[in-house]
Amino acid sequence: MKKIILMYDFFSEHGGVERIMLFQAQTLRKAGYDVKFAFAYLDEKLKEERLADFEAIEYAKLIVKNETLQICSSILRNEAIKKFKDADLIICHSFPASYFALRIKKKFKIPYILHLHHPPQFLYTADLDWAKNSFKRKFSFLIGSLLGGFLKKFDFYCVKNADDYILECKTVERIIKKTYNINGFVSFPTVGKKFEIKKCSLKELSKYGIKKNYVLGSGRIVNQKRFDYLISAFSLIKDLNLQLVLVGKYDENTKKELEEIARNKNLDILFLGPLELNELIKVYNLAKVTVLTCPKEWFGLVPIEAMACGCPVVAWKDNFGPQETVIDEKNGFLAKPYDTKDLADKIKMAVDKKWNKKEIRKTTFKFSEEKISKELISKINNFLKSASGK
Repeated sequence: MKKIILMYDFFSEHGGVERIMLFQAQTLRKAGYDVKFAFAYLDEKLKEERLADFEAIEYAKLIVKNETLQICSSILRNEAIKKFKDADLIICHSFPASYFALRIKKKFKIPYILHLHHPPQFLYTADLDWAKNSFKRKFSFLIGSLLGGFLKKFDFYCVKNADDYILECKTVERIIKKTYNINGFVSFPTVGKKFEIKKCSLKELSKYGIKKNYVLGSGRIVNQKRFDYLISAFSLIKDLNLQLVLVGKYDENTKKELEEIARNKNLDILFLGPLELNELIKVYNLAKVTVLTCPKEWFGLVPIEAMACGCPVVAWKDNFGPQETVIDEKNGFLAKPYDTKDLADKIKMAVDKKWNKKEIRKTTFKFSEEKISKELISKINNFLKSASGK
């Protein structure tokens, strides 16, 4: 049985990258591969919640667990390399984990594929809003500011020495080509089978404080997602009897900041926090529109989740990921980049329009787990056959 390692710098949250990795692990296991995870830092509680069925190796473990230190020290860890000597392939999802994969390749001649979700943000696109979200980001932003020139060359070296590339979407394909002058195989993030049109009523959501039709914002509620744009746009919509609902994990400081913005505009916001999947699906099904306000979103799972539930989506027309999923008039609307007046207009258009929920759902079929899994298995099978034939 061929052994595949899925590698990433940390497993301390369950966001978009982690969900893609879990999908890959489940898909490749079903195809007959022995799949393990490898992280410089591993949150044990989260592992039990999300990866209980898989072995996960913490290759930069310290006596005292510290995420930032473990990620930084991982590039120097020699003794951990031998843990991967029996692997047939590494699929690496980040930098500097890519350097650890490269060292394994040099030591044991094990190939690695880079799954590029975007260039390292702390080197190429990070700003203070991005850095505010955690100490880990503050530290990486500082390091990127001080050592960016050297680290970009280091990252470039790790990318160029990879054996192949998986790219998250067409937007990432374009930017990766510009950044590294490489080509790769596009493998879109998937929308789970459970995201579907369901019969439900607003009464089922009354326990959350939802009392009438609503506009929805979904995802991690952090500064970089710019939910303040949604609040500002919502305040411009007149004569609509709607609630503004936000669903997703948040910290109290961000919540207070957004509530203050809303108060200054005489608005109330309903924060639901993170929901169980079946409840989230109900919330998507009953929303009048889901709004994605994150600038330059690389792909965005929220739009395809909402649309799979028959909910139209409004997002920015800023030449990034949502333009690959949101089609004007067919499953939502695209607003002029960062123009809250136009965003408000598009939200109102989405609320007023009579949508065919089944037609909206059809636009997400290209992101189905079945389709993407077949493509991924074919890609990995062919790669390993080619590698073994060298």
